[in-house]
Amino acid sequence: MKANILMLIASLIWGTAFVSQTTGMGHIGPFTFSFARFFLAMITVLPLAIMWEKNNITKIIYNKNFLLLSFFTGFALFMGMGLQQYSLLKSQVSNASFLSTLYVPFVSLISRFIFKSRLTWIIWVAVALCLYGSYLLSSNQEWDIQQSDSLLFIAAFFFAVHIILIDIFMKQFYSPFSFGFIQYFIVFGCSLIVALLFENPNLANIRLEWFEIIYTGVFSAGIGYTLQIIAQSKAHPAPAAIILSMESVFGTIAAWIILSQVLDLSKILGCVAIFIGVVLVQLAPRYNKKMIEKTL
Repeated sequence: MKANILMLIASLIWGTAFVSQTTGMGHIGPFTFSFARFFLAMITVLPLAIMWEKNNITKIIYNKNFLLLSFFTGFALFMGMGLQQYSLLKSQVSNASFLSTLYVPFVSLISRFIFKSRLTWIIWVAVALCLYGSYLLSSNQEWDIQQSDSLLFIAAFFFAVHIILIDIFMKQFYSPFSFGFIQYFIVFGCSLIVALLFENPNLANIRLEWFEIIYTGVFSAGIGYTLQIIAQSKAHPAPAAIILSMESVFGTIAAWIILSQVLDLSKILGCVAIFIGVVLVQLAPRYNKKMIEKTL
C-alpha cells in the first residue's frame, strides 16, 4: 500500500508537470527550459548518488561499455524530452500526456522486432486501441497542431528506447542514482547546445520561469524519479505500471483546471482508448504467465 501511494504521488507530480512545461515557455524557448530544468534535476540526484552509490559514477565513466550505454540512454532521453517540450508550444497538455504514454506499446513492439520477444494477441489489440486513440486526439485539428502531435509520437518512441536501455544497464550494474545523474547531465549538455544555436537564452528570462523550472527539475525529475525507484522495489510490476501511467490522466485534469483546456467527445474517447491500450499492454505479461501455468 505504501509503495502504491508513493507511485501515485510520483504520477501526480509527473502529470501536473506537463502544465508547468507548457506555462514555463512564456519568456524562454523549449530547449532553454530543458537545460535549466535538467541542470536542477542533475543537482537534485547528485547528493543521492554520493550518499548511496559512492564511487559508482567513476566506475561507469571508466568502463567503456557502461559509458557508451549511458551516453545512448541519455541521448534517447534528450530526444524524447526535447521533442515533447517543443511540441508543447502548440499541442494541448492532454495530447502530450496521453501520446507520450505510447512508449508502453512501443517497448513491446521494439522487443518483438529487435529482441524477437513473443507477444500475446492482447498486445496487438492494445496497439490498435492506442493507434485509434491517437487518431481521435489529433484529428479535426489545424495542420500545424497535427504536426506538433506527430512529434509527440516520435518522442514516445525515444522514451521507449530510453526505458529499454535503462533495463539493459540496470541488469549489468545496478546504480540508479549515478546512472540518472549521468543521463541528466547529457540531456542538460545537449539541450544547452541546441539552445545556444537556435534560441537566445539569458538569465533574466530564465528567472521569470523559476517556478516551472524548479517544479519540473526538482520535483518531477529529482523527487519523482526517486519515489519511483523506492516504490518499484516494493510493488508488484503490473499494478505499478498502471499507477505510473496515471500521469496522463493527472496531466489532462490539471490542464482542465489550471489552463481551462476542455476536451471534446472525440478527444475524450481518444484518451480512454489510449489508456485502455496502455493498461492492456501492462497486463499482458501476467495473462501470458497464467496461460503458461495452465498448460503446465
